[in-house]
Amino acid sequence: MRIKGVQGLLALTTLLVLAACGTQTAGTATSVTLAGVVGGTDAAPTLAGQALDLSSANVTVNGNAVQASVRPGMFVYAQGVSQGGTTRVQSVDVQIEVKGPIESVDVAASQLTLVGQTVNVDALTRIYEENPDDTYTTLALADLQPGDYVEVSGTRQADGSVLATRIERKLVSPSDPEYGQVEVKGTATNLDTTAMTFDLGGYAVDYSGAAVEGTPAEGAFVEVKGQIDAAAMTITASKVEFKTGDAGMDEGGEKAELYGPVVNLDETAMAFELGGFRVDYGNATLEGTLAEGAYVEVKGTFDADDPALIHATKVEVKYEDGGEGSSYGEVKGPVEAIDTAAMWITVAGQTFWADAGTLVKQDDPDGPLSFDQVQVGDWVEVKYGDATDADGRYYATKIEVKGGMDDGEGHEGYHELEGYAQNVDVPNMTFTLNGYTVVVDGATAYEVFDSYADAATFWGQISDGDKVEVKGAVDANGNFLASKIELDN
Repeated sequence: MRIKGVQGLLALTTLLVLAACGTQTAGTATSVTLAGVVGGTDAAPTLAGQALDLSSANVTVNGNAVQASVRPGMFVYAQGVSQGGTTRVQSVDVQIEVKGPIESVDVAASQLTLVGQTVNVDALTRIYEENPDDTYTTLALADLQPGDYVEVSGTRQADGSVLATRIERKLVSPSDPEYGQVEVKGTATNLDTTAMTFDLGGYAVDYSGAAVEGTPAEGAFVEVKGQIDAAAMTITASKVEFKTGDAGMDEGGEKAELYGPVVNLDETAMAFELGGFRVDYGNATLEGTLAEGAYVEVKGTFDADDPALIHATKVEVKYEDGGEGSSYGEVKGPVEAIDTAAMWITVAGQTFWADAGTLVKQDDPDGPLSFDQVQVGDWVEVKYGDATDADGRYYATKIEVKGGMDDGEGHEGYHELEGYAQNVDVPNMTFTLNGYTVVVDGATAYEVFDSYADAATFWGQISDGDKVEVKGAVDANGNFLASKIELDN
């Protein structure tokens, strides 16, 4: 099913009535449209408070049938049958706002640019690096560099910029043919239907040889695929889709559940936008304080005459703001010490200070926490900025408690360590990291500078002080048994 755009914002789903809606009981199966940011984990994704069963889902990306997986942080539109807190998804469309090589990174401003688009990052933005084995390594904003080829999922803001919910650094180098292939959304200006050109984000787009969908119009929201020439600031399009007004809404549906950041909040009209839908919350139960950019969970029904309008019955504010996105680095590991009154936390031998602006959350189930709920021994991921206190401690922009983790194959207790190897013992194939002795066995996989390696190659290159990322679990002896070790540049 093709998912179309509405009013120059993100795509809206076509709704399929799968079961009668009305007064529902806890065990009743109902048709539902879900939209927003995927939470949870790779193994147990969630959306708008619903567990997602994707086992039989038809997955598309921007309406196109491609091989893709649904992962946390992606902004998606999904439809399926909801029952007992789980939605059995039948179709899901992943929204990619822009894809291509990074032009600039401004860590202090929490921004990057690519293909003429300004991409904003906050503490809720998930940043990953794609690995050859279809796993992902988490990154901080400062790990991204101009020239990196990335894919950005997120939402459009009132000024036309993108608030990234997930950024993936892809395994694409400048020597790869794919490097010059870009995908970008935005507003077409200076349209010339004779020359078949328009401007988009500072680039001149030539669509004379492109497959064109929709009617070219000045100010139309467009999706463009093509070949970029960054020096000439041009894109030679292979496909352009012009989106104007309501398109592709086949049938009406009743139940909708959304999760994501608020845009264009109008407190007088008691309405806001989320992912291309306009949400009327005039008769809704409101929990928390609404604000521009706040992450909210919405439950409601579609307007009988306007499929882009949702009448909310409940709006719950999950995060009042997305927190500071200026992340210079990250550490992972167990909490070694914490002072909830003074608001400092020690992880992987480093102590960080926090304040009311630090975003504290858990990943499973996905949701906010207060600082005093974090405990010694919790496995956490801390992203930090460059601001230091009088003791030289870095500022924690986000603290995420990793609960219920596994390796995607049902192996509970799985965790990740990241830091600098010490006490490397090559003959015995061990080293220490974040207070653990890291040990290996015959099943341990190795990666050296983004390439797979055998044990001999890895142990022939590692030395004290090298940055490593280790995935595995604590064994019965209290050692950290590695399922995979990555030696980073």
